Amino acid sequence: MSKKGTMAKKGSTAARRAGRKGVQAIRITPESIVSAAVEMADRDGMESLSMRKLAARIGVEAMSLYHHVASREALLDAMVDRVFRELALPDIGETSSWKTWLIQLSGRMRSILLQHPWAVGLLDSRRNPGPATLQYQDSRLGRLRKAGFSVAMAAHAVAIQDSYVYGFVMQELALPFENGADLGELVDDIRSSMEEGKFPHLEEMMEKLVLQKGYSFSSEFEFGLQLLVEGLATRLRSNK
Repeated sequence: MSKKGTMAKKGSTAARRAGRKGVQAIRITPESIVSAAVEMADRDGMESLSMRKLAARIGVEAMSLYHHVASREALLDAMVDRVFRELALPDIGETSSWKTWLIQLSGRMRSILLQHPWAVGLLDSRRNPGPATLQYQDSRLGRLRKAGFSVAMAAHAVAIQDSYVYGFVMQELALPFENGADLGELVDDIRSSMEEGKFPHLEEMMEKLVLQKGYSFSSEFEFGLQLLVEGLATRLRSNK
């Protein structure tokens, strides 16, 4: 082999080594991988998340992720566990009534799920729940048991709470307007599809509620939540 060819071979080998060193110089951990994955899903949705794209975002080779995360399913488990970690409410003390606790927790659930829309359909889908998930669920049941709920009633309560909050968030995310926005234009569009006088109750609701100053769809959340809590309180009293 010519001297020129030998030098080229050495140069290409050195470049490959330098490239590998550059990749290895980026320190990654399971926590940093999950953080990057959550950021991607928050920004672009779950359809954007693949191990290859995640690796590119972090700046490493895709295969290097598997030293820290066994599979995409394991990554989803960890992402869901991260959301449950955010849901923890250490600031609500044992002295709070169970009603206050349930209302505050539900509000926090809604707020966090609006930050992580991709999580709504995943929170209850994992077969390998992480430590934060298990702690959250156990603490929630324990709080209700201490308030006098039977095992069955505590289970009913958390199921109803989840159904209400998840469902409301899904509805909010699908709305064709932002909460608190001026809905005049939207109402005009809807009215253009309505035959005059044929839908009097819809007309009445839009005129007397939706178009009123200060109306926000988000207020429906608090109203429904109060009904949920009052219903549970009534059932709890009747069971004593």
